[in-house]
Amino acid sequence: MRHLAFIAALALASCAQPPAPHHPQPQDDLASQSPQAQPQQPDLAPRYPSWDEVRAHAQPLAASPESSSHGKELVGGASLIDETLHLNGRSIAVQYVLFDSRSYALQVIDQPVDWSGGGKISECMRSVNAAAGVNGGFFTPQFAPMGLMIASSHKIGAWQSNKLLSGAVVVHHQPRLLWNAEVQGNSDAQHLIQAGPRLVDAGHAVPNLERRKQTTRTFIATDGGHRWIMGIAHSTSLGELADALASAPFPDGFRIHRALNLDGGHSSALYYRTSDGHEHAHPGWSTVRNYIGIVPR
Repeated sequence: MRHLAFIAALALASCAQPPAPHHPQPQDDLASQSPQAQPQQPDLAPRYPSWDEVRAHAQPLAASPESSSHGKELVGGASLIDETLHLNGRSIAVQYVLFDSRSYALQVIDQPVDWSGGGKISECMRSVNAAAGVNGGFFTPQFAPMGLMIASSHKIGAWQSNKLLSGAVVVHHQPRLLWNAEVQGNSDAQHLIQAGPRLVDAGHAVPNLERRKQTTRTFIATDGGHRWIMGIAHSTSLGELADALASAPFPDGFRIHRALNLDGGHSSALYYRTSDGHEHAHPGWSTVRNYIGIVPR
């Protein structure tokens, strides 16, 4: 009887196990895929309250990451920060440039040579006398920009509105980080590049982002005023990066209002020039179509 009772208990325990959780398929970085080939995803960026409302009603974050960092001064007064964020038991290494757009002009730099190699970033940054820069947006298998690109008032490609290309960096006299519905009437911009998905909106991490694929990712973000960061995060998913950017204790009280994912994976690249004039480059593994650079005013 004891033997039969033991077998019956095991059978009941196995029936009580919950079903395995459903995980969405990972979203690949899309440097060489067309939008038509992408799976349909849920809306990545529902609307949030205004930034003033967020600050007025802010609650403590349950999983705010701890960080350890050190910085280097760049030409023109910007800072290059090497930082490790510790979020929910994981460490995310990030390198980013913290700058003020009143002191720097942000530029999109076209790179039309399809076999130039990942190391082309240094030459492109020197060509505009940039203090720092990162790789830009997605591109097609034909090495054309995915979506609209404007570099020094020269337009290439066409505007696309979809769940991947959900925002844009737009520069008239000052840079702005805009969502698709807000870009209307900005075709006369000096610089523009479409990218996505959105990571942070109104100070909140955008929900429903992919959380399984760990890779290098490039991003750009703003506090909603004149302060910006752009950089690279290593071995992280889109969802983890969004959480970290929304809650990280950045230097000088910087708080991200909006953040946008740029092209990542093998395309990820970073360049900066320190205040003593020395260049430092972490080139990507592959040729990319464009870069984003900051130039001292």
